[in-house]
Amino acid sequence: MCNYTTVLTPRAYNEYNKMDMRKFMNRILAALLLCGASVFTACTNDDNAVIEPADGPGTAYRAVLQGLDWGQDTTFVYGHKTPDVDAVCSALSYARLMRALGYNCKAKVSSPINRETQFIAQRFGFDVPELKTAVAAGTRLILTDHTDYAQCVDGAREATILQKIDHHVEGDIKDSGIPYVRREMIGSTCTIIFECYNELGVAIDDETAKILLSGLLSDTRNLTKTTTQREDSVAWTVLVAQLKLENEVAEINRLMAEAANNYDGMSDSAVFVSDYKDYDIGGKAIGIGSLECKADEADDFVSRMLDVMPAVLRDNKRDMLFAKIDVLVANPDQSNPDTPYVEDGLYFIYYGEGAQAVAEAIFGPSLREGVAYSKEHLSRKQIVPKIMEILQ
Repeated sequence: MCNYTTVLTPRAYNEYNKMDMRKFMNRILAALLLCGASVFTACTNDDNAVIEPADGPGTAYRAVLQGLDWGQDTTFVYGHKTPDVDAVCSALSYARLMRALGYNCKAKVSSPINRETQFIAQRFGFDVPELKTAVAAGTRLILTDHTDYAQCVDGAREATILQKIDHHVEGDIKDSGIPYVRREMIGSTCTIIFECYNELGVAIDDETAKILLSGLLSDTRNLTKTTTQREDSVAWTVLVAQLKLENEVAEINRLMAEAANNYDGMSDSAVFVSDYKDYDIGGKAIGIGSLECKADEADDFVSRMLDVMPAVLRDNKRDMLFAKIDVLVANPDQSNPDTPYVEDGLYFIYYGEGAQAVAEAIFGPSLREGVAYSKEHLSRKQIVPKIMEILQ
């Protein structure tokens, strides 16, 4: 099943108001079939714009890009704050794609990269984006891997957002206000960008393939996470084959996971925010961390994270604070040495006024104060919509 979002042109919106839903959806389905089951969506400021390409989705895609107000200055491509590998690599690879098409784009990061990103960039030999923590009013931006202003580079509210490429539910950066939006509910933003290259007919060189594969491996944990979709598997197969990494990819994934969970020398507060995102939901400022620990260390690790939550909540100016902590156990399949651990449920810890009610509405009664538990494997991307249903 293909997951996509639709952003209507003004003309399409007028047609929607003139016909019943069934007729409108029939037109949408027909357009998708003409586009070869394309999963991209776009809108323009032209009331007469018709996105019905004669030569496949790439034709319409190029037309939309050509119609954007690029201006004379550099357009910056940003992933989210506290960037993970997918945020960094999606920004890098999409900036490369735009430059290949002749647009002056450059990837940046709004806060320092994490240890997993440092590891894979060194392993594959690509440069990470420079740090630029704020942008001036009117700066043109392309956003990848996020759709909430709380996760944006400082100044984004006063900037001009040209595009949004993402794999989360819609946040407070509304699709309807952006000329080109592509949101697919799949495992990795880098998978979406892999599709963009193919639709536009732009060759993926080996360095770009390494960047795309890095984000894909990290966000799907080598295709094992529950959010992984067929599109991720297709991209993985092509990129691994191009780079001839069939015999190495499992080990690379294992080393990436080790780097992501290497907390040596870090304070507990730094550990908590090592994979962390801010959200504004239903008038509440919320922070959500995503962590892992081994089963035999879980009690101590959970207690340490609970201890720092008051300070993290205060420092980040949040109303509620949550973190999911995936519990890792030894892989019973000992024939696969590159996957020594597998997930076995998660702890969901919470702090702040109203946080207990939210946590228990999702996961049931708490195990103890501040701690809920689930045997179900859920990503942060799957938990956020549940929180939105409760608070909005």
